[in-house]
Amino acid sequence: MVLRVHLPDGRRAFRSTGQRDRKKASDVCRTLERTREKARAGELSRSAARKLFDNLLENIGENPLSRETASSFFASWLAGKQIAVKPGVYKIYRKTVTKFLSHLGDKALKSLNDITLGDIAAFRDFRLKTEGVSTGTFILDLKALRCAFNLAKRQGLLLHSPADSLEMPSVCRIEREVFTNAEIRALLSAADQEWRLLILSGYYLGTRISDAAALRWDHVDLVRKLVHYTQAKTGANVVVPIHEELEKELLKLASNDNPRSYLCPSLSKIPVGGRTGLSSQFFRLMETAGVDRQIVQAAKRRFSKKSYHALRHSFASALANAGVSADIRMRLSGHKTFDIHQRYSHFELESLRAGITALPPLGT
Repeated sequence: MVLRVHLPDGRRAFRSTGQRDRKKASDVCRTLERTREKARAGELSRSAARKLFDNLLENIGENPLSRETASSFFASWLAGKQIAVKPGVYKIYRKTVTKFLSHLGDKALKSLNDITLGDIAAFRDFRLKTEGVSTGTFILDLKALRCAFNLAKRQGLLLHSPADSLEMPSVCRIEREVFTNAEIRALLSAADQEWRLLILSGYYLGTRISDAAALRWDHVDLVRKLVHYTQAKTGANVVVPIHEELEKELLKLASNDNPRSYLCPSLSKIPVGGRTGLSSQFFRLMETAGVDRQIVQAAKRRFSKKSYHALRHSFASALANAGVSADIRMRLSGHKTFDIHQRYSHFELESLRAGITALPPLGT
């Protein structure tokens, strides 16, 4: 059956109720009329509209709108993501959801349909202005929320995603610096044996600190002079020829007969973050070595332009300065896209080996 309606411009039109039964069609018409009256009187809240349409759906024999809470939906979404995405990605999703639900407060226990664009905007302001995270970090938050809400929309739990209308903030990146050869030599002089190996892994393998600490002897092929490992963050399988400087350090430790043992057994047990974590230990090592961290203020955060991760930048930049082609640099670094690689470069096995050989020795 069809319904005659008044359009916003004053014209009249006919719209289908989607019902063949006259009584059900009448129920649809009455509900729409009450909805219009409440809207004109300024009384059409989200809860009032939901109540009207729940009653309508019940009268015409349909299931009411979803009452799933935000908390239960996001718990279910995370459970699915835990088996569908890489551990590093899941960790980001879990952190975002935890922060978002905490910011919602009591609203997290109410219907998912109650979440509005205003809630997403308030969360953005909290993350950027109160917690002082970078715009890049919040963009990851927003992508996670959009992914979750769009799934809810596909499942019929939402008519639209409240996160889709929020504008992405512009990103103002602070470029990390690279270490000079003199600074790396100073770090190596101040380091013990395990930290020396971690530093050389960062500079000659381009590892992140967590990957360097997780390297085992079964990742190392001293005969073919290769290191092969899987990056924890991206899941990329990386094969890097061993530079002679790194080879010398590995040969000092090569008496271990257990292939599953760690190259740095003590450091492998230490988490990356925290006051006593690997990153903090590296900062203290920099201080001992007299290497400036170059701290800058970004929003409410203090940011070190030089950290262990700068060794990875130094690796990529040294390859570029040695004339190694972009595609070889990307393969050695484990970068998946040219855009990501461009942020690291400041300025096939034999091809990879030639690239590593081009890196200058540190003379330690």
